[in-house]
Amino acid sequence: MVVTLDQGWIGSVFLVAVRVGTLLMMSPVFSGLASLVTVRVLLTLGLSAVLVGGGAVASVPPTLGGLVFGAAGEVFVGATMAFGVFAAFGAFSVAGKILDIQSGFSMGSVYDPVTRAGAPLFSTMLNLVGVTAFFGMNAHHALLRGLAFSLTQAAPGAGLANLAPEPVIRQFGLMFSLGVALIVPVMLCLLLVEIGLAMISRVLPQMNVFFVMVPVKIFAALAILALTVNTLAPAMATVYASIFLFWERVLT
Repeated sequence: MVVTLDQGWIGSVFLVAVRVGTLLMMSPVFSGLASLVTVRVLLTLGLSAVLVGGGAVASVPPTLGGLVFGAAGEVFVGATMAFGVFAAFGAFSVAGKILDIQSGFSMGSVYDPVTRAGAPLFSTMLNLVGVTAFFGMNAHHALLRGLAFSLTQAAPGAGLANLAPEPVIRQFGLMFSLGVALIVPVMLCLLLVEIGLAMISRVLPQMNVFFVMVPVKIFAALAILALTVNTLAPAMATVYASIFLFWERVLT
């Protein structure tokens, strides 16, 4: 039995693998696979082969120099798509950072073995919830459909001819607006707690408000977040939808 491989098909898989690999490497959704190099490579090659299918892409350069140039363009396309994912999930980091500052958790941090740096507690928790909800809401299926859509809009090796800065700036701005939208109820309740503690400090000036305020605000933040966790679903759906809206704007 002789197995023959079409060079055009191999070139197509290679270019798609560069795009998919860049997206997986820079996406926070798959940050847990950072140390699993073999798993990431096999996942990238498997997805690329499935996306290409049985036929070669006509736009694949026939020469080695053209293939290298096309791979550089695929890195740019994958990085642009990864920016949409990174900025969307940045909303969870922004929301967690705001809660850390308001609740007092910013005075302490935990060690993140993935990034090898200190990570705020609320930011770490919301990022984990965001990734879990991403797969729980079947958004990874939409991610695969988005990858297939990107191949129809920007063929492997063609790159992005016209990338307008407006969608990139809009996606960057959504990171902050959606981050605030995720935790609006908790922010407002913590503001009321601070006002109440400020009134108590005026009535009882001999009380050390700082040492009383920190545990009260931490307990209030955790309790209110637990009570309003059901309200996160619509905001999370908007965060995930912004990824694919960004891809549609930059790829068309």
